[in-house]
Amino acid sequence: MSRHFAILGLGYFGSTVARELKRHQNQVLGVDADETRVDALSDILDHAVIADLTDEKALGELSLDAYDVVVIDVDDNVEASVTCTLHVKELGAKEIWAKAHSDSHYKLLKRLGADRVVYPEYDVGVRVAESLNYHAMVDFIRLGERQFIVEIETTERLIENCASVANLSIDRDALFLVAIKRGQEVIRNPADDTPLQTGDSLILMGDLQALREIGKQI
Repeated sequence: MSRHFAILGLGYFGSTVARELKRHQNQVLGVDADETRVDALSDILDHAVIADLTDEKALGELSLDAYDVVVIDVDDNVEASVTCTLHVKELGAKEIWAKAHSDSHYKLLKRLGADRVVYPEYDVGVRVAESLNYHAMVDFIRLGERQFIVEIETTERLIENCASVANLSIDRDALFLVAIKRGQEVIRNPADDTPLQTGDSLILMGDLQALREIGKQI
């Protein structure tokens, strides 16, 4: 069943979200003050509208309260972003996702009632730093302040020292091996005697410090 999304701001971030949502067969409205941006997506989206995203009257004509989620990406203009978020909230949007450009912008959007604030520069920066620090890490998901799910590629060093799952130095009170990805196969909750192979990816969930100890083995 498709959902209905309104994307306010069709810059690189907003247009990417709009295209991907449409690719998943959702109903998508795209809005921007820039006619060129709107025209570029007019043949892809269900509705593409030229409108000033800071104009409450113009936003009111879009019936934003009828959409499941409203996504706000007003370029790098913090004032316009805040004004748009405020209007959308007052117009009764069910759920608001907004893009932030700085820490202070993030806090403002949260205070204005955005349900989810996306901070791409910060999120990507953290991801890059973690990947550089732990070169074998493929991806990670933050579950809380100190809880993560990470995907780590096995290395020759790890294979040499750990022939099987049992040989992994895992603090079982703080860390859980969820699965091993081996090509197209996913070995869920692998047994201790499961051998480790070159090219495997370990999916681990647990405390940050315990994950860092595993990183030292790689």
